[in-house]
Amino acid sequence: MKPMRTISLMLALIAVVALATCSAWAGRAPKTAAYRLQTTGNVQLSLPPIPDLTQVLYRDASGKWSSLPVDISGDTLHLQIDVAKIKNGRTMIVLNVPEGVNMDDQEPPRVVRFEIDGKDHGTVQTIALGGIEMAPRNITIEVEDDLNRLQTRSLLVTVNGRRYTLRDAGVSFERLSPEHGIIAVDVAKLLDSMSSDNTVTVRIDDYALDEDALNCSLSFRYTPPYKLEDGSLLAVDTVTSSSGWAQWWVLVDGVKMDTSFGTTAGNTWLSEQSAQPHWIRLEFPEARKVSGVALWWAYYQCYRTSVAYEVQTWDGEEWVTQVKVKDQSEMQCSKHTFDPVTTTAVRVWQPSMSGHPGRADYMWVSEIEVL
Repeated sequence: MKPMRTISLMLALIAVVALATCSAWAGRAPKTAAYRLQTTGNVQLSLPPIPDLTQVLYRDASGKWSSLPVDISGDTLHLQIDVAKIKNGRTMIVLNVPEGVNMDDQEPPRVVRFEIDGKDHGTVQTIALGGIEMAPRNITIEVEDDLNRLQTRSLLVTVNGRRYTLRDAGVSFERLSPEHGIIAVDVAKLLDSMSSDNTVTVRIDDYALDEDALNCSLSFRYTPPYKLEDGSLLAVDTVTSSSGWAQWWVLVDGVKMDTSFGTTAGNTWLSEQSAQPHWIRLEFPEARKVSGVALWWAYYQCYRTSVAYEVQTWDGEEWVTQVKVKDQSEMQCSKHTFDPVTTTAVRVWQPSMSGHPGRADYMWVSEIEVL
């Protein structure tokens, strides 16, 4: 067995032992204290006492709370920890059990509902929207804990690196019961401007004496539209991060790729490699009559024709599908016509994993033409 070492010696050895007051209780209950301990060997601790000390507990190797013998000498508590009795060199020491806390709770709060702009995504903690046309406006996360109260002061929202709490406009919490509540985040208010990659995270904890909190995240990508000479706006969901495809607006340069081209770089738009849907959108400065779309596909070893997609027009409130393509075979150009429609925008929407069978998670187009 390794000899006992004092905490000061271990801290001097570049934090081989790390000791920190548990944030859930620091400054909240003067008759309670909690410490997290991490060590690579046996240790001896000297801690300040607390009033009316009745018990000292630590979480043992089995995950259960056990009593820890102490020596009180003047104004100091002396404790010894045998590393063999704790799990992975980590434990928590509690001086008096906090009132109202269920000590058996080792799980963070859970998601009951994760809703984005009114759409319920279920009990998931992570949502990736892929490329978006407009930023999400509102996030609603309903959370609940089975054993302990939710700790609202632990609520932290981070939007593209900027941190917000309940003191900030745009973040709110509705308590339904001590263990149950609804977090609301006004993304439109907190998101100053969209980056190419955007992330919103929400963190909340309960009053359990553990090291886990609930962490939820929403991510999405944004590619600014490209303005054409006639005032139309060309937009795509994402652009690959691979070098050579940055000028994705070659989609409308009039050059249609064929088998004679040596590379697709600089001649095609290549989406991000993702299982999320991919799309191309053309928005006109004024309403116009359209009757179809022609798509010329990238050529790399073969024509990278997407298997399935929809050709849609905007009716002022929603996208209306004019053509639905399914089980399409390889070809250089796909031309789709429909009865003339007056609209301000046309979109080609490729559902998840509907690209060419060899690269189903891409959309890879050389040219688009609205008929």
